[in-house]
Amino acid sequence: MADAAIVSAELDRFRLASGGRVSPAFGTAHIRKALVALGDPQDRIGPAIHITGTNGKGSTGAFIRAMAEAAGLKVHAFTSPHLTRVNERIRVAGRLVEDGELADVLADIGRRTEGLTYFEALTAAAFCLFAHHRADLSVIEVGAGGATDATNVMTRPAACVVTPISRDHEAMFGVSGVAAIARLKAGIFREGVPAIIADQPAIALGVLREEARAAAAHVLESGDDWRARWEGDAFVYEGRKLVVRSPWLGLRGRHQAQNAGAACAALEALGEPRITPAAMAAGLREVSWPARLQKLKPGPLAGDGAVWIDAAHNPGGAATLAATIRASRQTGERVAIVFAAQAVKDIEGVLAELASVADEIIVCPLADSGGQEGGPGADPNHVAGIARTLGANVTVAASLERAVAAGLSRAQSLYICGSVYLCGAALAANGEQVE
Repeated sequence: MADAAIVSAELDRFRLASGGRVSPAFGTAHIRKALVALGDPQDRIGPAIHITGTNGKGSTGAFIRAMAEAAGLKVHAFTSPHLTRVNERIRVAGRLVEDGELADVLADIGRRTEGLTYFEALTAAAFCLFAHHRADLSVIEVGAGGATDATNVMTRPAACVVTPISRDHEAMFGVSGVAAIARLKAGIFREGVPAIIADQPAIALGVLREEARAAAAHVLESGDDWRARWEGDAFVYEGRKLVVRSPWLGLRGRHQAQNAGAACAALEALGEPRITPAAMAAGLREVSWPARLQKLKPGPLAGDGAVWIDAAHNPGGAATLAATIRASRQTGERVAIVFAAQAVKDIEGVLAELASVADEIIVCPLADSGGQEGGPGADPNHVAGIARTLGANVTVAASLERAVAAGLSRAQSLYICGSVYLCGAALAANGEQVE
């Protein structure tokens, strides 16, 4: 059996053995017990930056990694979900984990633990690999939530970051509203550890401040302790002691200034002398992060058309995408959106943000996500009905490929969004993968 198939088989075993349990809703008890059996690798990975939030976690982590690597540091990174292959979740000192080593560590975890979920097993695998391979910094992204997330097991990370919070995953956690979500995400705060807080809705900010005081975390808040802004196309970060200027950001969209600012604030708090303003500026320019306003290359799916993929899958992400479309749209340009979503998502909330910026929304099925988290795709006809009630011009296509072909025949620009997994399917159909 090929190594990739062995990885898939090992993950299937965890999925079956956990009986469908979803780790974020059940807390960290299972993974803590497992990590004790594995020698507590989560506390042997060196300085770690722990990132939570609703939108911008991946981009913020990508900025941190790019800046640190531009300074010559070796960086581990754990992110989720993946787009085309599970290896994307675990970067070991800058490289994607290889199939063979991932299969080996998953098999070892399976022999020494029991009852872990798919996500918990991958989290444990990342910690084991990071503890085994030396690096200067680890970037750990929360899967969902914060307090009960499987990543929230590190005794003392070097810094914690909270990116912008909005409504998402409420059914999973049994909570409702931004305040409750913010309280859950604040669960990653630790006593004496810098807590970098990006721009937030007023309700979320109040909760985060309250929880930070309770945890005795050291708050570094956007607007008070650090600022990120645009000067034309140039990005400027101003911290308490550090100023960083970059003529552009490697990730598209005006909203990325806040993510880049949070990343700069985290590295300033880290205080690593090798990470200079010049290295940070280089990383900010060179950063890449797939499925965040990413333009597809000419290929089998996109042809030679202007096709963009974006991982917007909640109202906050959709609002950001809509603002970018409005800002970049040329006079007379027709825009089409290809859309699919998981059934558990706030589909009406997402489409409400997108309906006004698209000449046409083309709904397609969401292909099987290969066992990833979050459940099945919503029925396209149901999604189309929601879009019509919002006043959108809607059609339904039998597949992603047909949806893209239809969109390109009627619009100059096409955006694929609604699910990370739809973006992954688009990359695969276009012959692209994440490296």
